[in-house]
Amino acid sequence: MNFIYKSISRKIIFWMFILMTISSLSVLFSTVTKVNSNNIETTKHNLDMLNTAIFQNLKNVMNTGDPAQIQKAEKEAASIKGIKHLIIAKSIPLIEMYDPEAKFTTDKDILSSFKSKKTQTIEIDNDKGHSLRMIKPMIATDECLMCHANQAKGDIIGIMDLSFSLENSDNSIKSIILNIVVTSTILGWLTIGIIFYVVNRATKPINGLKDGFKSLLGSNELDDEFKLNIDTKDEIGEVAHLFNDYMDKIRADLKQDAIVINETNDVLQKIASGFFVYEVTSTASNQHVEAMKSNLNFMIKKVKGTLDKINLTLRNYSQSNYDYKINDKDIYGDLGSVTASIKLVGNNTSEILAMILNTGDQLNENTHLLSKQSHTLSNSVTSQAETGKNTNKSLDTITHIIQHNTQNTIKMSQLAKNVTSSVVNGKILATSTSSAMDDIAIQVSSINDAITVIDQIAFQTNILSLNAAVEAATAGESGKGFAVVAQEVRNLASRSADAAKDIKNIVEKATQKANDGKVISDNMINDYHQLSDNINNTIELIEEVSNSSKEQEQSILKINMDIVQLERSIKDNAHVSKNISKMSNDIEHMSDRLVNAASKASFLQETRKQVCDIDLIYDIANLKVELFNYKDDVYARLANHSNNVVQEFTQLNSWLTEYSNTHNNVDKSLIETLTNMNKNLHIYLVNLTSASANNLSNTEINNFAKQVEIESMRIFGTLNKIKNDKCKEKNND
Repeated sequence: MNFIYKSISRKIIFWMFILMTISSLSVLFSTVTKVNSNNIETTKHNLDMLNTAIFQNLKNVMNTGDPAQIQKAEKEAASIKGIKHLIIAKSIPLIEMYDPEAKFTTDKDILSSFKSKKTQTIEIDNDKGHSLRMIKPMIATDECLMCHANQAKGDIIGIMDLSFSLENSDNSIKSIILNIVVTSTILGWLTIGIIFYVVNRATKPINGLKDGFKSLLGSNELDDEFKLNIDTKDEIGEVAHLFNDYMDKIRADLKQDAIVINETNDVLQKIASGFFVYEVTSTASNQHVEAMKSNLNFMIKKVKGTLDKINLTLRNYSQSNYDYKINDKDIYGDLGSVTASIKLVGNNTSEILAMILNTGDQLNENTHLLSKQSHTLSNSVTSQAETGKNTNKSLDTITHIIQHNTQNTIKMSQLAKNVTSSVVNGKILATSTSSAMDDIAIQVSSINDAITVIDQIAFQTNILSLNAAVEAATAGESGKGFAVVAQEVRNLASRSADAAKDIKNIVEKATQKANDGKVISDNMINDYHQLSDNINNTIELIEEVSNSSKEQEQSILKINMDIVQLERSIKDNAHVSKNISKMSNDIEHMSDRLVNAASKASFLQETRKQVCDIDLIYDIANLKVELFNYKDDVYARLANHSNNVVQEFTQLNSWLTEYSNTHNNVDKSLIETLTNMNKNLHIYLVNLTSASANNLSNTEINNFAKQVEIESMRIFGTLNKIKNDKCKEKNND
């Protein structure tokens, strides 16, 4: 094929040959198809007429009623030239009437005609040959009913199955085809020869063009004198002249384009050195070169604008204006990552300054409190030192008092022992008194008994005196002296009775007093028992007090030693408190300078509400950096222009899962929002990769890149919201 396609004449001849071959084959196929179709139709028509003739002949023979004649007619019909076979399939009524031993046909095609009463024409082409088969029903007429009484008009008497060979017709067609092929081949080659001659003459000037183009291709630069030397007056000559004019124009255009390209190279070298102030000012003749120049100038302006924004931001950062926000509108891709990284630097620096200010404020407050407390401590130490001295003096006094008390307790113990001895003696005396009272009671009882006897004697004496008086009265005068004696005796008895009564009263009083004395002596004994117990308890208490006083004395002595040590410690504490006070003042000045230095820088004030958890700050900062790396990795593979597989940013999902599991109070809606944002970011990066792989327009690619940057910033903002919520929760606690 390469041999053919390397020459126009060969291609023309080749395709002419193909075209003629296709045309000849088409004509041949069309002719053969048409002849074959006509032959079949003619054969069908002839076969139909032959069938009709045979049927009419058989009908006439059948009218004779002679079976031999009928059989002979069938054989003669079957022997006609071209007929392969002839079969008369009899109907069942015919078999029943004339040939009961015959069998009804089983051929499905014949059975079909028996059923439909329609003629069938079937073309057969198999190993046995090419033939045309006609199956035609023989319909009973009024004439037929004379012999076929068991059938009605219109019934099928039988089926004529006639097959006619098409071999002769096929041989004729093959002969025609052979003649056509031979004739077409001869005419085709003759035509090709003529065309070859004409084409060679027509394409000969093309070799001149080819040689000229080879010379042109063999040169690195266009030769000002290069011309196509073709003098023909035909179209090729005209093309050669047009080509020469075109080459002159190309030379002029290339010279102009070379100026633009040289200037472009110079500008690109300056851009490579970092100068984005130069542009390509020359004008190219080629519209594509001009478009490239315009795009280059646009790129320079665009990149310079982005670099100016970055420089302005960095200058603001260098002036401690970390709250300055870079204008990143329409900045995507790698430069978008750079601007986002710069924004992250500003945000992270703001967080550091916020931590410094928050820590400085807290440190300032704590140092003020520490300074105040150190002054209080110093005063307290001084007061403690004074108190220690007073305490030492008081302890000395207490020690002397305790020692004096110890001596007094010893004396008290001795006195208590003496009192105990006196109590024992008093108890003995009280016991003796009680015994004496008992004896007195016994004697008083004896006196009472004696008084009772005396009283009885006085009573009896009075009775006797009365009896004597009665007797004296009875004696009369002689008894007057006895009566006087009786009277005196009675008076004496009366006085004895009165005396006994008085003695009894005195004895009763003495008895009462003795009983009272006994009760008192018994009470004294009981009191002496209690007094003895109390004195014993007092002695024990005195001994305990004495022992305690000794222990107190030892403790006081130890306290004195501790007080001495405490005084030393107080002196050391006083020195330390002075150092603490000095250090707190130094720290206070340092924190003031730190806060003052941080306050001179402007930064994002909202970050002060996000920097309470240092670990969370650095975790989120690392996440943001990993997100930049993730995007940059995808951007780096865009130049391959292939549908690279973009993996999800799994670090964010892993961190969200871990953070949710370790922080019960986290806002679940924020976690869900971040998860969805991460999915959207993955979708946008996949779309961006697909757009680059499918070579979509820059506008479409920029739109996808814009979605990536916007979604990245939304993720950063939501991560900052988590820090903000964490600080709110911590402040509420």
